[in-house]
Amino acid sequence: MKKDERWLCLDCGKNTFESADDWYFLRNRLWRQLVPREQRHGMICRGCIERRLGRPLTPDDFRKATDDESAPEDQPMQKEDYGIIDSLAPQTLQVIDAEMVRFVSSRPRKVLAIVRYMIEEASAEIPWLPDWFFLDRAAELIDAQALVVVTEGEDLRFDVVTVPIEFARGR
Repeated sequence: MKKDERWLCLDCGKNTFESADDWYFLRNRLWRQLVPREQRHGMICRGCIERRLGRPLTPDDFRKATDDESAPEDQPMQKEDYGIIDSLAPQTLQVIDAEMVRFVSSRPRKVLAIVRYMIEEASAEIPWLPDWFFLDRAAELIDAQALVVVTEGEDLRFDVVTVPIEFARGR
């Protein structure tokens, strides 16, 4: 998927990036109800989501910072909620990992910078994936010692990582 394609409505092809009306956050329960797993990584314009719903959206359909997300259907999206993750071949994961390590090999970087790079600038052979996927992948690379934390941040996003010395020598 080309980077610009990630903003296109899955139903009608409208560029959701260009319309303020199409920037919204539905309650997770409603998103799960209306959007199949294999489509949850994408965008759907407001008009098309209303067509799927069969009625206009109301204020109660949108997420609020004060929402109680304790019920399972209201909890934030997890890996299991996204079908696109299931379709990633081992070779694609290797390309993603190599790109993340390559980006860090030039100098230490915050994990958040790696995530941003992967979403905005990584090679075209890497599919668009949700930001949390790259955050989780960075954690897996740290656990596998392909990346090492040189400065701990407030949380993983703000950790500064680099490649291990033995890996840097081997390039």
